Amino acid sequence: MRLIYPLLWSRLGRQADQEQSVSTAAAFARAGAEITLVMPQGPRDPALDADSLRAWFQVEGGFDLVQRRTFFRGEHFPLSALWYMEVAGTRLVKRADVLYSRMPAAFGGGGTSPIPFAAEHYQPWPDRLPLLRPMIRRTARRPHCLGFILHSAFAARSYRRIGVPEEKLLVAHNGVDLARALPRAEPAEARAALGLPEGRPVALYAGRLSARKGLDQILAVARLRPEILFILVGSEGESEIERAAAGLANVGIRPWAEPDALPLWLQAADILLIPTSSAPLHRFGDCVLPMKTFAYLAAGRPILAPASPDTAELLRDGETASLVPPDDPAAAAEALARLAADAPLRERLANGAAALAETLTWDRRAEKILGFLEARRSG
Repeated sequence: MRLIYPLLWSRLGRQADQEQSVSTAAAFARAGAEITLVMPQGPRDPALDADSLRAWFQVEGGFDLVQRRTFFRGEHFPLSALWYMEVAGTRLVKRADVLYSRMPAAFGGGGTSPIPFAAEHYQPWPDRLPLLRPMIRRTARRPHCLGFILHSAFAARSYRRIGVPEEKLLVAHNGVDLARALPRAEPAEARAALGLPEGRPVALYAGRLSARKGLDQILAVARLRPEILFILVGSEGESEIERAAAGLANVGIRPWAEPDALPLWLQAADILLIPTSSAPLHRFGDCVLPMKTFAYLAAGRPILAPASPDTAELLRDGETASLVPPDDPAAAAEALARLAADAPLRERLANGAAALAETLTWDRRAEKILGFLEARRSG
């Protein structure tokens, strides 16, 4: 199958959507698809090639990259919609089998594609932007719309509720590169390698240090649990979170970790933290079943997470994680203390997390999506 995959971004960054797109493309290529990424390029954007992307995101897979000069650069409507329509009119697309994209414009403007198309995203757009519902319905009902690939059942339900045909919906959770996490180091071994102190429990968060990620909840829990060392990995400078953490003796800030360095940080922890906040999902709407969840599972460490509609569809309380009510620092602090004191509980959750990770690789995800697309094309 030949796929064309237009991107929204024109410069390499640390955003999760970039990592997710390139990881998906690499997995498609490993599964046997011929895939070409199409990147917008403005006058001041650097020249990039496929090897640059593979090196930056530390992935393997024989995808191609084409940069296309355009005035329609930018991640926001209407420029993104114009960029999507521009790509749809290129010869590259006409030589492909499927136009595949996680650009939001594809949910409304996919019909401009002259070939079968599919749209992928993590957002429940019908809920986030109700004005788009008629457009999304029309797009879904076009004969050459193969379907929508959603990163969670939580998101898929919003499309189902507005009448998107069931056969055009696929839930495909994101994935993980297990090879990076194996063999897993013991916490003491990982801490020694990273220069972390021994003698106290370590709770760790890895990801962007942004208030939009709900990190205020982690800092609130840190104030309630001074006996636990909290490590936040992902600093790219001084932000509101770094400033707030500076006054807490039991909170350490570490720089962003490259993909191949991240597993050691995760394996140095006794407990891994997904902020127990409702804000990323319900207030900001920019985080649904965060990608860090999959790296956490692969690390084989117990996870403390919110009992939110998205995380709870993948993580099971008492089996793969400890889930607590969102926005309740006291409940999170109590659960964290219980995990820190109960080694058998930590071991049970860690084993459950590692077993779940085995089913959530990028390669399995790619095979699932390609099978869906092939069945839709021939059906």
